Amino acid sequence: MSRVFARAREGPPPEKVLRQLRIPFVRRATMARAEAEEDVFIIDIGLSGAFIEREREMPVNEPVEIRFGWPGSEVPFRAQCRVAWWHPAGSHLVSKSLPPGAGLEFTEMSEADRGRLRALLVEYCSRHPQVRRFLRHWPETERQGDDPTAG
Repeated sequence: MSRVFARAREGPPPEKVLRQLRIPFVRRATMARAEAEEDVFIIDIGLSGAFIEREREMPVNEPVEIRFGWPGSEVPFRAQCRVAWWHPAGSHLVSKSLPPGAGLEFTEMSEADRGRLRALLVEYCSRHPQVRRFLRHWPETERQGDDPTAG
């Protein structure tokens, strides 16, 4: 039996793996800030947050709301976030390359949206058994040399 089929029979990845996983998820989204709403693109997503592409800098810790259409659903995904880090144009990361934008950490979302997000990650893992982890999460990133905010 191939490893792919063996892994598929094993069930979903352990919670520790799911918490660290970032998957590609390019979607148009609406980001609401204190002063206005704007369209952005989500580049990747995980249980802890998402990365959005944006040219103009955003202050770390700024609260925002992100919402976007969910695949196969009429009900949009919605989450309260904070800007966890900013990635300026032209700077490099150890683990991957990214356009300019912000790492958003989810601070609040409905249980229904949390369940949809978790199901998306589990389903992605079942389709891509060799799934790679994208960006390590805060605060471990600084210790592992992949914190884009570290000088």
